[in-house]
Amino acid sequence: MSGVGAQAVTGALLGALAGDCLGAPWEGRHAVTRKRARARVRRALERPVLAYTDDTQLTLALIDHLVGDTDRVEPAQLARRMLARYDDRRGYGAGMRRLVALWRDGWDVDDAATAVFPDGSFGNGAAMRVAPVGLRWAGDHDVITHVAERSARPTHVHPVGIDGAVVQAHAVAVAASTGAFGRDELAALPAATDELRAGLQAAASLPSTVTAAEAARALGTAPIAHRSVPAALWCAATCEDLEHAIVTAVALGGDTDTIAAMAGAVRGAADGPASLPPGWSHVLEGHDDVVEAARRLAGSLDDGTGDRT
Repeated sequence: MSGVGAQAVTGALLGALAGDCLGAPWEGRHAVTRKRARARVRRALERPVLAYTDDTQLTLALIDHLVGDTDRVEPAQLARRMLARYDDRRGYGAGMRRLVALWRDGWDVDDAATAVFPDGSFGNGAAMRVAPVGLRWAGDHDVITHVAERSARPTHVHPVGIDGAVVQAHAVAVAASTGAFGRDELAALPAATDELRAGLQAAASLPSTVTAAEAARALGTAPIAHRSVPAALWCAATCEDLEHAIVTAVALGGDTDTIAAMAGAVRGAADGPASLPPGWSHVLEGHDDVVEAARRLAGSLDDGTGDRT
């Protein structure tokens, strides 16, 4: 059972929400300087509401499953939770939309995943939603690996897509349980595939002084696991706080909402909800829903159900 407290849980989920909402307006852009990225974040914060994307919606679905279903993480039940939360306006990719159509038609989860992606998806969708797994089973390496793999399977059966989720879950767990996430923690993360191992090694050795464009070239910013998870973890490990990590993720360009959400989950897990800058919470769509989801998840750790596998 996880030994993390409610502050780490709330910090991680609010950090992920902030990264998602603040990164989404700039998705698909080229890398820019951190100064320009900070100006982009300031402009975004001037909006009345910053909408969240599928990153947050699927994270909430995973929490629904972890605290409301059986005593195991079941891919088919998780898919039903995803379907219950699904809103096509949240920026889902074409592959996920096809999966949803097959689920609605009654397809088996495994059959649907391979029908849409015959070789399996190596995208970052499983990684972007996995933070609750790291929070719930922090301190139990083997269980995190097992549960993160199972949480990926409704959508990702390719080893790289699964490994991205495992790596991100471990990063959140380390940050939540130790209150720290720097280069040492980044370098020690486990990876099962050559692609993620190479990406993590590159991220651990990349100086914080490089430009955002140089970091984007070195680590990648594409919506695939091994070209976005290392970039997100580099942001979390080399930035001093949540705001800096999200600004840096925006500066990298590319899949900014997901990279910023993953970086925000790790930095928020380490630093707690107080790391959310004043003035951010009122413009983040779903802020109160995420705080309530954090309460439910933290409550499940306290009631003795956190050892579910």
